[in-house]
Amino acid sequence: MYGYGYSLYNRLPFIGGESFNSEYQAILDKATALGYTLPSDAVKLKQNTLLTSLKASGVWAKLDVFYVFAVDNNASAFATLNWKNPNANQSTLVSSPTFVNNGGFQGNGTSSCINTNFNPATQGVNYTLNDASRYFFSHAVGTGRFDGVDATNSNSITRGNITSHRINSGTTGTLSGMFDYTTAVNTKSIHRTSSTSVTLYNSTTGSTFIQASTSVLSVNQFILKGFTTFGSHTCAAYAMGASLIAEHSAFIADWNTYKNSL
Repeated sequence: MYGYGYSLYNRLPFIGGESFNSEYQAILDKATALGYTLPSDAVKLKQNTLLTSLKASGVWAKLDVFYVFAVDNNASAFATLNWKNPNANQSTLVSSPTFVNNGGFQGNGTSSCINTNFNPATQGVNYTLNDASRYFFSHAVGTGRFDGVDATNSNSITRGNITSHRINSGTTGTLSGMFDYTTAVNTKSIHRTSSTSVTLYNSTTGSTFIQASTSVLSVNQFILKGFTTFGSHTCAAYAMGASLIAEHSAFIADWNTYKNSL
């Protein structure tokens, strides 16, 4: 019934009897209850489609937290909600990272960051010691940390070609080789698939290394900060859950479809 070139992302906002899927509606309901500005109707539709696609590809079921910071209408408070459970693990902005409309939150490299308020040791369901992943979806890449924790060098990935990108490997664990999280504006991710094996990606280009697991540290995960180092990147979204090697390409494709439509 639609002409050539029609895309679901170009549809008019929902009208009549149509509705969003229940998971996305729960996010909107929570934001409304908190008095937050919502995305435009067009972006609501795009976000609903993103969530629906993630469910179909099997990504959604493996996530514990998912924050979509890239949103329009200057809906910065709405962007802090955890899509997987809007009643838990709402992220907290620390020292006022800059909100970029349709882009996400930008760190200043010295003090601003985001506390996910997610402690994987006590709250993780899918994110476990030897089956875990973290995703940093970039809008712009600067310098410093993409993520990490507040008090140690554990669980961090950093811009640059180093061996100390870590996932559940304590404060001193290193990769068996160097991996470069490049300046390319794409998705940076790290996956633990066993007690010894870790795979890292820039978008869908990755390498696998040996790195022993030690424990899931009982602290909150941060974005744009790791220990005393901050990042100047702009984070468009962030996710944590089980390893997503099998679903990785689909996750990247679904995200790029959404982000490129903004």
